[in-house]
Amino acid sequence: MKKHTVTAALAGLLVLSSTVPALAAEVKPATGIQVWVDGKKEAYKIAPIVRNKQVLIPLRQLASSLGIPLDAKHITFNTARQSTTIRYDQATVVLVSGSPEAQINGIKVPLSTSTILTKQGVTYVPVDVVKEAWGKQVIWDPASQTVQIGVSNKDKVIEIVKSFETGDTKAAETWISKDQYIQHNLSFASGRDALLQGISQAKGANVQVEIQRVIQDGNYVAVHYKESIAGKTSIVFDIFRFDSNGKIVEHWDNMQDSAPANPSGHTMIDGTTQITDLNQTETNKTLIRKFVDDVLVGKNRAALESYYNGDHYIQHNPLFGDGVSNLKQAFSAAGSQGASFGYDQVHMVIGEGNFVLVVSELTSSKGTSAAVYDLFRVENGKVAEHWDVVQEVPAKTEWKNTNGKF
Repeated sequence: MKKHTVTAALAGLLVLSSTVPALAAEVKPATGIQVWVDGKKEAYKIAPIVRNKQVLIPLRQLASSLGIPLDAKHITFNTARQSTTIRYDQATVVLVSGSPEAQINGIKVPLSTSTILTKQGVTYVPVDVVKEAWGKQVIWDPASQTVQIGVSNKDKVIEIVKSFETGDTKAAETWISKDQYIQHNLSFASGRDALLQGISQAKGANVQVEIQRVIQDGNYVAVHYKESIAGKTSIVFDIFRFDSNGKIVEHWDNMQDSAPANPSGHTMIDGTTQITDLNQTETNKTLIRKFVDDVLVGKNRAALESYYNGDHYIQHNPLFGDGVSNLKQAFSAAGSQGASFGYDQVHMVIGEGNFVLVVSELTSSKGTSAAVYDLFRVENGKVAEHWDVVQEVPAKTEWKNTNGKF
């Protein structure tokens, strides 16, 4: 999202008729509420208000602090309907005073509370409209009485990952905690400075990053991408943990050399990218965790077929083709050769909608520890698609930090 995507929309809510309608509300501004926009603390002459335990922003002050001009091209106000229409950055948003919803590109979207036009002629809007219409991150912390509006955690991660293409450390300096960053990539020393140095060294190294999937689960954001450095291509998962202030405080990753397409023609990175079924996130995480325990840890492999819709299964592992039958054959072949296969431990499960990422540990054929990141797509309560990245954990003598891989 562009840094100021939301600002013209906010400004639009300020265009009022010269006469305030009779049903305008009486409000009492709250005291002590701090508003931060893109990392900058705003000073408002008219304070925000709280309704239904939700914050509404005084728009004129916010727009003024951001230097946003008011023009009829982007903003129109209908006095009779007490509605404001904002057209900006591919979004058309209609807000009506007294209504607890917004119309965004023709779709009604519920808000936390209603837009308010006061008798004093001040327009307040529920701060969550910023998130719904333009994808900005909005955090309201009642304990500290603080509202933060800014770049989403997903966009922060994208900026940092893409910074390896340019060698520009600005995004990392902005979004990574200076003093609390815990690094689990064992090739880097812990702390932010080592990462900044690594990004700087990438300048001129012809690094290319192609991001395919980004999922968020609470304070965790995971990104799945292809990285090319001087012609060598790897498939990578990164996981970042954010603190309550929107700063990155911990990082894990796993990478594997890219391989040719598998017998079904799928690569390690192509396939479905759209996130759906957001209301099924926890259900899908529970399903996949049980699947991993039963099938990949090996607690109940007889249940394997119950997790799939017949033989419908898209596989991106470079060694195997589509279909549950191929997966069963792989387990049977391993067993017939006397090999034992099973994950030793599951360390993390992160999900958003139809995607669930599982971080596990197993003992490799060499007797060493390996990290496995499995990404699953769930469809109608069944495992439908799978990607994975496997990386051996180096010997401790090679570690540049003591935080461990997991």
